[in-house]
Amino acid sequence: MLAERLSAYLRYLTGLALQPANRWDGFDLSASDARSSSLRSQITFVGCALATLACHPSAGHEESALALNALDALIDRMIQRRVWATWATETERASRKPDPVDAGYGTYSGALGMLFGLQAALGGQVRYVDDPFILRWSTDVRASYTAGELIEALWRHVRASPDGAIFCEGETTSASAMAAVLWALRLHDRALGSDYGAAGATWMTTLTERMTIRGPRLPGRGVFAGSYNLRSRRASFAGDSMEDAWALALIAPLDRDLAARLAERHWSTLPKICARGEALTVAFSYLLAVELGDTVQAAQLQSYAEQRLGPVEDAAAGRRYAGAPAAPWVTALYVIGEAGGMAHLLTLRPPPVPPAEEATGDEARRR
Repeated sequence: MLAERLSAYLRYLTGLALQPANRWDGFDLSASDARSSSLRSQITFVGCALATLACHPSAGHEESALALNALDALIDRMIQRRVWATWATETERASRKPDPVDAGYGTYSGALGMLFGLQAALGGQVRYVDDPFILRWSTDVRASYTAGELIEALWRHVRASPDGAIFCEGETTSASAMAAVLWALRLHDRALGSDYGAAGATWMTTLTERMTIRGPRLPGRGVFAGSYNLRSRRASFAGDSMEDAWALALIAPLDRDLAARLAERHWSTLPKICARGEALTVAFSYLLAVELGDTVQAAQLQSYAEQRLGPVEDAAAGRRYAGAPAAPWVTALYVIGEAGGMAHLLTLRPPPVPPAEEATGDEARRR
């Protein structure tokens, strides 16, 4: 059985996920398309938190099953039109088909692929393996994909780019968005024996050679450029601390040495970040410290959360940080860290494949 504190987190997260599909109580809907409160990101990291609880060494069978059931419900929430509607509206105005998988909205498709990958890596019943999910924009405009087709589309976009990148917002991508894409590919490989993840090497070269900021620290010059333009193949001149912490926390399980080296530039900004009360950046920094094994830094940032982010716990709703904007997102990041981090999700033993379903070569990669 999970420890009392983790069990309380599980009650909170499953309560969010398992409410009726048209209800979004507890999610921050104040600015659901803003970067610091996007509904897409709230769903994604609540899903990651549920995954870490589902495979926690002390989780009982019923607790793991409940977490997987909630992850299943989150996938259906991610597919809902409201999550990708703002992007689709702008895309349609530009006379392009509002298909977030095919038309280049990697911020969304990478996050959705990550949720499918978590489900597969945990040995759960992956949604939409045979019957496709449908992205309905209007009565006559829709797109459909199976989970495998989504992952293959991500892989195809990455392979087609000389920089190993996917369009995420307009003409650009970002370090954090591409980290989710790489996670989606790696999780699929881990669970199903495919070889999609190797395509991520090109992006990691682009990240280190073109997006990593070097030289003296100046305002807006942290670890990474804020974006990378796929048309001009140039990085922007400035970034921000939230993007740095977000990207580093996801990169650390993929390339620990790289993240540890780059994090030194981020840690020097942390006192000011805490003083300004940037809850999401602090939460990502906490997760980064956990992933890098920095127990001192992690303890300090956990103490910060207990003092500044309004922890609330009750028998019905569970435990959450109610004093932070985008509370589901902030809470989820602390849950992931307290449950041991995300790195072990990439080391889970894939579930056994029945002999009749074994595949090799191109067939295995396309699963």
